[in-house]
Amino acid sequence: MFKIGEFSKLAQVSIRMLRYYDEQGLLPPAKIDQENGYRLYHVKQLPLLQKIILLKNLKFSTAEIKSLVGEDLGDSYFQEQLKNKYEQIEQEIAAEQRRLLELANTIERVKEPQKRDLHVIFRTLPQEKIVSLRKVIPSYYHEGALWQEFLGLLKKEQVDIVKQSPDNFTIFHDECYREEGVEIEICLKIKGLTKVEPPLNCYETKEIPLAASIFVFGSYDNIKEAYHHFAHWLSEHEEYEMLIPTRQVSHRGPDTEDNPDNYLTEIQIPIRKAERARTAIEQ
Repeated sequence: MFKIGEFSKLAQVSIRMLRYYDEQGLLPPAKIDQENGYRLYHVKQLPLLQKIILLKNLKFSTAEIKSLVGEDLGDSYFQEQLKNKYEQIEQEIAAEQRRLLELANTIERVKEPQKRDLHVIFRTLPQEKIVSLRKVIPSYYHEGALWQEFLGLLKKEQVDIVKQSPDNFTIFHDECYREEGVEIEICLKIKGLTKVEPPLNCYETKEIPLAASIFVFGSYDNIKEAYHHFAHWLSEHEEYEMLIPTRQVSHRGPDTEDNPDNYLTEIQIPIRKAERARTAIEQ
């Protein structure tokens, strides 16, 4: 048995952290001396302490660590939790990389302000025969993975895809912008309706009589600026109001361009005469 100071030196862990692990119920002393109140630790507790430190360094929370060291749950469960944490950290790294890229772009814009040539164009979106895959995905950045799944499913189907550009569009079904849990539907135009196996859908879209169309050149990061431009346009044209769902068409994207600066994306936002404008016309 070792006093807390001795155990601290041998384990190479501070007394402060040993007391913290005790308070959190992760590593209580093996014994507390009833006469002097000294915390006493046993050499057999070293492997458990090493496991706690490992999990802490791997960004597991105290609650997560407690669930992993509290009972002998088996190696398979432990490995599964490690894989889950790996995926979580991978997503966090990807998010940080996007922040770095946004920061770099912001620095460039501050150094050399650019005004993009954005215009709102009126369009009628006709009926389209499509095959689609509609899902809730973790975030907007996961759309590419959904396209890969979609194309894999299509290999098993007999669908005649329209051979013209653009042959695709994405429908965003949410009423608002979402940080996570984004419901989207990716679509390919086809020549004729046919039966497909779930989760694929095959149907004819309804005509959208009036839509505001904005063409965005360059990286997908520029799309946010296009929505801001449309917000200002709406404020200057109060006779219109926006509807849902919105669409996004890739005229040039990752499948055809290596350089994101060459992307060409079209945003399509359904609109109509606002209620106040319709009332004024009727009066």
